[in-house]
Amino acid sequence: MNLAYFRKSTFDQHKTVYNVKKEAKKLGLSIMGTTELPNNKGTILQVCNPLWIGNLIATDMNLIGLLPCTIAVISKKDDVLVGVGSPAILGNISQSPAILQLAIQVEKKLKELIHTSAGVGPLKPSGITLYSTTTCPYCKMEAAWLDQRKIKYEEIHVDLDQKAAEEMVQKTGQMGVPVTAIQYAGGEEEYIVGFDRPQLAQILGVSQ
Repeated sequence: MNLAYFRKSTFDQHKTVYNVKKEAKKLGLSIMGTTELPNNKGTILQVCNPLWIGNLIATDMNLIGLLPCTIAVISKKDDVLVGVGSPAILGNISQSPAILQLAIQVEKKLKELIHTSAGVGPLKPSGITLYSTTTCPYCKMEAAWLDQRKIKYEEIHVDLDQKAAEEMVQKTGQMGVPVTAIQYAGGEEEYIVGFDRPQLAQILGVSQ
């Protein structure tokens, strides 16, 4: 699981910020405030849907800090990056089906905002690696789920491959399995911890 989702914009910093504000309104989101970073390094925009906040507080107010409503437009060397915190964190921490559905809704909407603001399309998965063990029941469930949907993947049993186990821990900070690595065209990679059916279904474009 990545902590944030960033894409490189095809526009300059000023135009990207303008796009975020314009496209957010088209998507029914409210601009709640902006903050300029020092030395013209970027802009932080508070972009959210009041209904999301209301639903989250009504379900579990302790999770309010995990609702990703901060869009960052950052200049880094010669690139302009636009991104947001990962709503998957909210869904993974809560055991509530309502919160899980909210996280899925938020992720879909905010990624759409980032794509349109940056002038890019959604990332397309180019490869999948399932880190598992020979005895993990959830790993077997995920493998069967992928097989049923005819999704190609590479499975690596980390209990039989010490080097792969070390690589998994180094990249994700996780010692438990399953961990699913989604590779995208262009070299970007995303990690999903646990058998997160809704998250996998959304990324891969298949049914849960």
